Amino acid sequence: MKAVFAIGVVIGLAGVLAGAGLFPWIDHPRLPSRTQVVANGGRAEQFVVRLPVDKIATIGTRELGVRANPYPASAVLPEDLQAEPLLLEHFKVRDTEGSVIGVAVRHTTSPGQGAATAWAITVPSRGTLRLAGTEEPAGLDAAIAAVGGVENQSWAGDLRFAMTAEPTEEARGGRVVGGSGEFSGLGGAYSETWLITGVGEDGELRGTIELSTVTYQGL
Repeated sequence: MKAVFAIGVVIGLAGVLAGAGLFPWIDHPRLPSRTQVVANGGRAEQFVVRLPVDKIATIGTRELGVRANPYPASAVLPEDLQAEPLLLEHFKVRDTEGSVIGVAVRHTTSPGQGAATAWAITVPSRGTLRLAGTEEPAGLDAAIAAVGGVENQSWAGDLRFAMTAEPTEEARGGRVVGGSGEFSGLGGAYSETWLITGVGEDGELRGTIELSTVTYQGL
């Protein structure tokens, strides 16, 4: 009887997946793109994350600072992922008008002196935009300490911190590395700025993350 039940579940699940593929249940509405045309045929677009309200989940190792505080508090990295510095952050993402338009995943590893960062920003009606950059491990913690923040204590202030620097003639900054849907085949650059207004008693950050992208087709 258990075998028959299991087979029935598998067949039913297969039918559901097949039906979903043939008849999509969700047709995401097309949200307006808040983009601006830039020189040489590119376009500029900014994505925003508000902290802590847009945080979905965070988990990481302590080497990467206060951002690695687990959220929810019960979250724990698997033991085999704790040997090297690692930070996984998931957020809701907004446009410049403040509307939630999708979700963003930010992964950080620290293989040497610096840290490598990868973003995947998914807007259901448009596709996924992928970004790659570098940062200074625990650099945000040092910046907060420099303006009066004390570890394990609440703090309020006004800090603008360039997590991934804006591209200049001397430095490339973060890179746009393509994506899917309407973001497929795009290249370009991005900057990542954290505007911090406070740290709560439990170490939660308050403020805004701004991701400013400039993209071109075929780079």
